Order: sequence, then structure tokens, then C-alpha cells
Amino acid sequence: MKNFLLSLAFTSSVFAQTAQEKGDLDLRLAQEQLRSLETEITEEESVLINAVEKIDDTVITQGKTLTGLLKAEDNVAGEQRQLNNELARRKGEFEYTLSTLRSYGGSIKDRIHPAEKQGFGAELDARRKKAEDSTSDLVLEVRNRLSLLHLAADRLTKVSGGQRFDGSAVTEGNVVKEGKFAIAGPLGYFASNDGEVFAFTAISPDGVAYPNTAPVKEGGETIADLVKTGSALVPVDASMGKAIQVARTKKSFDQYLKGGGVVGYGILGLGLLALFIAIWKVIEINRFPIPNRKKLNLIIDDLLAHNPEAASAKASQNKGLGGQMVEAGVTYFYDKRRILEDALLEKLGMIQPRLERFLPFLALVAAAAPMMGLLGTVLGIMKTFAMMSAGGAGDSKSFSAGISEALITTAMGLIVAIPVIIGHGMLKSLAKSKFGQVEGVALSMLNGTTELEDSPQSVSSDDEPEDLDETELSPA
Repeated sequence: MKNFLLSLAFTSSVFAQTAQEKGDLDLRLAQEQLRSLETEITEEESVLINAVEKIDDTVITQGKTLTGLLKAEDNVAGEQRQLNNELARRKGEFEYTLSTLRSYGGSIKDRIHPAEKQGFGAELDARRKKAEDSTSDLVLEVRNRLSLLHLAADRLTKVSGGQRFDGSAVTEGNVVKEGKFAIAGPLGYFASNDGEVFAFTAISPDGVAYPNTAPVKEGGETIADLVKTGSALVPVDASMGKAIQVARTKKSFDQYLKGGGVVGYGILGLGLLALFIAIWKVIEINRFPIPNRKKLNLIIDDLLAHNPEAASAKASQNKGLGGQMVEAGVTYFYDKRRILEDALLEKLGMIQPRLERFLPFLALVAAAAPMMGLLGTVLGIMKTFAMMSAGGAGDSKSFSAGISEALITTAMGLIVAIPVIIGHGMLKSLAKSKFGQVEGVALSMLNGTTELEDSPQSVSSDDEPEDLDETELSPA
């Protein structure tokens, strides 16, 4: 047992020694491997460090390159912005130029003399229409607009030196006449082919085919020489005819009558006739004979005194319908009251129409004169519109002048109607007042019979009762 334990201890000692040696060996091997591994790591680390340094150098280089590229990009972007701004400016200039050409092409017709619209205006319209039809192609449109501009420039060259051409113009009375124009800048002259009209012309708005004229009374021969030969010493109107047109608006009475035409003469004739009738009626009514109160009382006194011969003699001294009424009153004074009333009413029925005769005609004139004036105005407006359809609707001055002339008849109608209405009212009142005086005479004679009936001498057994009440006629 003891030997066994000793053998076991020896074996364990040997084994322990062997394990230690093995452990030392392993340790040395591990240390060698560690040093070898450290050496490899050091070598690989240096390679990696070199590679990293190279990569850093590359990154730095690339960074510098990127910075340069970014700067170049910024420069390119700046140049692009400059180019865009320049392009925008160029585009704005182009659009402004094109807009100016379009505006000029659209307004040039308003700036030329109306007389030129008959020849130059036609060519101008043709080129402008051609330019407007080419708006889809800007280059072609610009060319057409420039062609229009060249045409206008050529026209300015001609006008600056003066030009003459044939055409039509609107003269007095809105009559279109053929003739010849002489244009020098804004000044224009016109001479009709028939040698009746020599006038200035003025710039008019668009829409007028023929220009208006301001005829001159003096200097017409020189204007005729100018339009025929191109050289003459002519009068110059700085207002281009406006001063003459203003002077023409101040019309005389004869000119107003001529402006009214046939209708105006008819209104004037009615007015004069109404005036004569009114004057005659004033004289007739004021001179209408009516017995005065003193003579009438004398006649009634004779009748009450049963002296009809003397009353009849005095009554015959009164003239006119008033005297006839008094004579009728004397004749029927002693008859029944109803007969006397009928006789007096018969005479009154004759007197009233005499006093009021021709007064309805004055009322008719007062109503017809404005209607005739309106008729003349309508005819004048029809004439003006007919003129506008022939010469263009854009000349407001010509239109206003035509309307002004057309309104002359309306003014004449009112001028006649208003005094006639006033005169008719006054004459109506005067006639009514005179008729009231006549009625007073009739009532005086009628009331005189009451005194006759009250006197005892007037009662006769053979007389019939004058008026019977219905109750008296009824049976008891």
C-alpha cells in the first residue's frame, strides 16, 4: 500500500514536471506566435497607413478639384443668369418694339389727313391686314410691320414737300363733292371740280371716309391755283379750319330759315298767319259794338213807358250784332218772357261764334307747329344718317352739325307755338269777357220785363199767363 502510494506520488511528480515543461513550451510558442503576429500587424499597419495617406491625399486632391468644379459651376450659373437676364432684356426690347410697331400700325390711320384715306388709306389697310394675319410667325410679322412703317415714312416724305391728289369731301349741307386736294403737313385745301367750293380741310377721327371742309369766301381763287398747279400764295388757317367752323356756327336769321328748309318755311308761314289773325282778333273783339249802360237804360225806360217807337228808334242807332240783339229785345219786350228769352238767346248764339271765330285755328297752329318742327327734325336726322352712311360714322363734328341743323325746325316750331298758345289764351279770355258784357245787356233787358209785369197798366184780361206751374194745371 505504501509502495503503491509512493509509486503514485512519483508518477504524479513526473507528470507534473512534464506538464509544466509542456506549459512553458506552449507559452513560448504562443509568445513566438504573438511576436510574429505583431510583426505582421506592424507590417500590414504600415501598408494600411500608407494606403490611408494615399487615400487622404487623393481625397484632398479630389476636394480641391470639387471646389474648383463648384466654383466653375457657380461661374457658369452666374453666366447663365446673366445670359437669361440679357435674353429677358432682349425679349422685352423685342416685345416693346413689336408692340410699338403694332400700336403705330393701328393708329397711323388716325394721324393721316382724312382726304388721304381714299387712296393711301386703302394701301395702308392692306398692309396692316397682312401684318395682322402673320402673327403666328413673329419674324414674318416684324417684316410686315416694317413694311407698313416704310410706307408711312414714304408718306411723310411726300407730305413734307406737299402733295396733290383727287378725292371727295363733305361740303356745306352735308353734300359730298368730287374735287382735288392739296396737302402740306397738317394743312389741307380742297377745290371742287365744279368750281363752287374752295375750302380748308382738317384732321378728323377714324371712321370718316370723306373729310369735312370749311369753305372760304375770300381767297378761293388762290386755293384753286394751288390744287391745280401745286404752287400759289394761299391763306393759312392755324386752327386748320376750326376758326372758320366756329364763325359758321353764328348764323343769321336768313341762314336759320334756309336751314329749316321747306318745313321751316311752312312753320314760319303758319306763325305769320297766326300773328295776323291774333292782331285782327284783338281789334275785332275790342271794337265789337255793345250798347252802353246809359243808352240801354233809356231804351228800357221808353219800353216801360209803353213807347216802343222811341225805344226802337234808339235801338236802331246801335250797330252790329249787339245792336241787333237790343232791337230783338225791343221787338219782343211785350211778348211772353219765354219768347223774349228765345230771341235774346238766338242773338247770343250768333254773337259768341263771332267773338270766338278763328280762335280754334290759333289752337290748331299752336299744336301743329311743334309737330311740324319734329317732322323737320326727323327729316334732317334722316339726311344726316344718310350722309354718315356715305361718308363714315366716326366724325362726331359732322354728326353734331347735322343734328344741330335738324333741330332748327324744332326750335322754330316752339318759337311759333309758345306765343300762339299765350295769345290764344289771352284772346279766349278777352272774348269771354266781351261775351259776358253782351250777356249783361241781355239780362238787363230781360230783367226790365219784371217792372213791366208789376205795373197795373200791363195787366190785361186777354193776356195768357206767361208761365204756369204744373200744380196749377192739375185738376182740383
